[in-house]
Amino acid sequence: MNELLFKGLRVTVVGMGRSGLAAARLLSKQGALPLIIDDKPQTIPPDLPASIQFNLGNWHEEDLTSADLIVLSPGVPRNRIPTDRLESLGIPLISEVELAASLLKAPIIGITGTNGKSTTTTLVGEILKGWGWQTFVGGNLGLPLSEAVSSSWDFIVAELSSFQLETITRFHPRLAILLNISADHLDRYKEYETYKKAKWRIFENQSQSDHAILNLDDPLSLPPKHNAQPVYFSQVQVVERGVYLQDGEIISSLWGEPEAICHLDDLHVTPACHPENILAACAVTLLAGCSIEAIAETLRHFKGLPHRMEFVREYRGVQYLNDSKGTNVAAVKRALEGLKQPVILIAGGRDKAGDFESLKKVVGERAKRLILIGETQEKMARIFSDHRAIEKADSMEAAVNAAAAAAQPGETVLLSPGCASFDLFGDYQERGDVFKEAVMGLS
Repeated sequence: MNELLFKGLRVTVVGMGRSGLAAARLLSKQGALPLIIDDKPQTIPPDLPASIQFNLGNWHEEDLTSADLIVLSPGVPRNRIPTDRLESLGIPLISEVELAASLLKAPIIGITGTNGKSTTTTLVGEILKGWGWQTFVGGNLGLPLSEAVSSSWDFIVAELSSFQLETITRFHPRLAILLNISADHLDRYKEYETYKKAKWRIFENQSQSDHAILNLDDPLSLPPKHNAQPVYFSQVQVVERGVYLQDGEIISSLWGEPEAICHLDDLHVTPACHPENILAACAVTLLAGCSIEAIAETLRHFKGLPHRMEFVREYRGVQYLNDSKGTNVAAVKRALEGLKQPVILIAGGRDKAGDFESLKKVVGERAKRLILIGETQEKMARIFSDHRAIEKADSMEAAVNAAAAAAQPGETVLLSPGCASFDLFGDYQERGDVFKEAVMGLS
């Protein structure tokens, strides 16, 4: 695909979220005739090109079958549209990242995984910028990839969700990271294996001149096949070619003899910046040409992202942490395992078919009290019924007040919901902000 092929095409963009609007703007610039369709009536932004048409709240199958190309937004499941019919008509179906990548000249660094994507993506971007590269950071995080097309870049760093990877065709990252895989989004995927296959697609179009950066400590995440040169990272094993931890030291074995990058104790990152995120970021930026010194310098100043084990406040000797981005079971497990002090855990929200049973052991060991919010209250209360201290709260403010009343000096109150936020909040950011407001309001 290139800009000439889009000129005059009738392109239906399914979904009027950020990526859908960005795709339509890009298509308009390329001379296409975009039509945005969405299930819900919405306010149309005033600054859109006149060539973009809309059918919101009442679209028809003909909006799809009369198109030359379909761009599917990541938030819209494939079963929402007649994919078999489109295939029989020969109408291509692609993602917004596929559209953007077809017009980008700079090498792409693709980053996916169940947990840690945003932190790793941001860290990689910061290291590359610190070394002097003109770097675009976006995708599933921040700006849609389509917004990178209008400028010149040395590198494109793209966070990629499984939803975005479902509909790639030729998307080709020069460097691709798969951080980890654990069960998630099982409300959308019928089987865990289907979710894993979506993640593995990040390597699908790589060649032997590309690199696949893989987690040696998470064998379930390793793709059954790929064509790229493998580079590994590990917290517990010495890696022949890659980056690993040894006695707290970050070591690179990418270029022959092992070289120390820096020690974990020298870094001032929050608990959210898990060692595997740091190791993966070191591997990919070394491959991109950054020096060990430049990488170490950025690591020493990186403080992580909001809503990811974010320190909010210490009040009356109790530490309050905001992990609102912990929207799956594996994230809650990781958060609890990373804390040594007794924890009062605030959890719950909209169920994503998470396996809460698998949390019973770590919650029993690490959480002295469990406070439940949102739609999953009853389900989680049944599953954790044998916990020594469990209660329900009808709002985030009530949950924070209950946690503060129960907490003792030296303990931690942790918001790590293990669920989506859409029952009570617009997104995980709003949920985290409400938590932080409630914590700052304690007196």
